[in-house]
Amino acid sequence: MSNYKIKKQVLRRFLAAFCTLGLLAGNASSSALAADSENWLGFRGDGTSASASAPSEIKVGEGGNVAWKVSMPGKSVAGAIVVGDRVITTSSGGQEGEQLFITAVSLSTGKKLWEQSFRATGRPFCHPTSANAAPSPVSDGERIFAFYSSNDLICLSLEGDLLWYRGLGFDYPKAGNDIGMASSPIVAEGAIVAQVEAQGDSFAIGIDAATGMNLWRMARPRQSNWSSPVAIDRPDESVEVVMQSGSNIVGVDPRRGNVKWIIEEGGDKIASGTPAGDLLLLPGSEMMALNVGESATTPEVMWRNSRLSPRNASAVLNDDRFYSLKGSVLVAGTVADGEQVWQKRLSGLGGTWATPVAAGGRIYIFDQSGVGLVVEDQGDSAETILEVDLGEPVLASPAIAGGKLIVRTNNSLFCFE
Repeated sequence: MSNYKIKKQVLRRFLAAFCTLGLLAGNASSSALAADSENWLGFRGDGTSASASAPSEIKVGEGGNVAWKVSMPGKSVAGAIVVGDRVITTSSGGQEGEQLFITAVSLSTGKKLWEQSFRATGRPFCHPTSANAAPSPVSDGERIFAFYSSNDLICLSLEGDLLWYRGLGFDYPKAGNDIGMASSPIVAEGAIVAQVEAQGDSFAIGIDAATGMNLWRMARPRQSNWSSPVAIDRPDESVEVVMQSGSNIVGVDPRRGNVKWIIEEGGDKIASGTPAGDLLLLPGSEMMALNVGESATTPEVMWRNSRLSPRNASAVLNDDRFYSLKGSVLVAGTVADGEQVWQKRLSGLGGTWATPVAAGGRIYIFDQSGVGLVVEDQGDSAETILEVDLGEPVLASPAIAGGKLIVRTNNSLFCFE
């Protein structure tokens, strides 16, 4: 038997053993926890990128409001999450990004609590502006699930202990692309749902949060897709996961993977959907609002507006309004009818990839050079009230928890209070 086959068998047993560890970890809460003022449990918190409060300003240097800044062991374009006093962030390093890191930092002090490192089992390659640490991690409040462009999915306890490890790139070698994967997973009904969509082996998968074992796997259109799934509540008190691609939009049962409904219309392949009460805002060539609150069958399209669809970043909810970032232009629309309220050109803002966050009528926006703007919604218009330069690229969506703003740059973690 060749050395390659021996190593492959050893690795397969190694990964299977880690999955078995999950069986010993016991069952935690079976459903996702809603975001609140003290937690930010995944990409965009609860999927809306909104919070009740955040610092009114962001300043660095003398007289600034940086509570702490921590250097990270590698590069990341993934947003940080917050679980209680723990800020969790992922990084990747090495010549090709094959080294995987998960770091926990105290929200109150900035002290590093623990750090774990692993080696990718799948393809770590990505565009130079991105990183293997591209998907944002997610938590159910009791465990941490870190996903990477190499399709490695790692489950840790809040104390940093390894519970299970899945090398999806090892299990499904044709999954992935050299530009990089970036879709962030979600937790719904005790299942981790991830979209692993590319030109090769393209699929969505549901994995049991407690054990790391497959619950289901379904084929998806063979095309690159970086948008993230979204969990929605339906009128019959069920939870569905909505996934969009350039070919269709589907609602699936998170634990069984059966398709509840499908719309044969392509959506955006970068920006993700945004829950807004009974509506789900889905970006594409038009912003489309689906009514998910009245019927358990295929949701009805309530309105469309091509002027309100974002470019790269996902739309941000703020009460009865939402904001779409179109490069250096910010547009506000009303959730109920999809009417444009105002449009604001943002002077000094460069290329944007990070989804903004909103709190108290203010929108916090960062570009890929590290310039940040605070834009205030003043009703019929908007005004830029503050500008800051972090001096490091920002491609990750910020997090808000405990009234603090956490910003992950390529190589550092900032906390403003």
